[in-house]
Amino acid sequence: MVPMLLLIGLKLIIGLIALLLVVRLLGKKSLSEITPFDLIYTLVLGGILEESIYDDKVHLGQIIFALFVWAVLIYIIEQLVQKNRKFNRLLKGEPAVLIKDGVLNKTALTENHIEMEQLRSMLRQEQCFSVANVQQAVLETAGQISVLTKSADDQALALMLIDEEKIQQRVLSSNQLSENWLYQNLRQLGYSSLAGLFYVEWSAENGFYIITEDDLDTELYHIDG
Repeated sequence: MVPMLLLIGLKLIIGLIALLLVVRLLGKKSLSEITPFDLIYTLVLGGILEESIYDDKVHLGQIIFALFVWAVLIYIIEQLVQKNRKFNRLLKGEPAVLIKDGVLNKTALTENHIEMEQLRSMLRQEQCFSVANVQQAVLETAGQISVLTKSADDQALALMLIDEEKIQQRVLSSNQLSENWLYQNLRQLGYSSLAGLFYVEWSAENGFYIITEDDLDTELYHIDG
């Protein structure tokens, strides 16, 4: 029993050393800047340790060899990433401009599998409660969003009434609004039907903000290397 516990302890110590090695290999970037590809490093480490710690058939030498090969691969990949921009973009991606100069980019949303509901949620986490108030929005490689608003004073919570030509019935009913009210206002604004309406939001403070298919940008923009 005691030798088994000692073996588990040694494996854990080796795992800790391996984790510290990974941190050194990744450099001094903060956790918030770790990319999805960097996360794979730690997942692989977890898999190696999970399969080996409680398996007495896996010897220390085998663990050390596996971690050594794994660390060498990480080092080689990181060197390639630092020296080759194309390889860097291939493995770690690049920022995606979702909104540029107040114009929504449909191509960037589609390529990053982001729906308007998700975009709104990400914006709210950055204290921006209306798509209409976004001047610039960039999806970073680590998955967080950077937002520049048009006005820091605009804190009105906008309701999403239409998403890709579909009326959001739950939003209307829970806010005591009706389809008839929505259609009347759309007609006053020059829209006789839902055709072509990509996104419609409304707030009591700012009124309607409408994005049609014709308003969308489709050109991808590169902002880093």
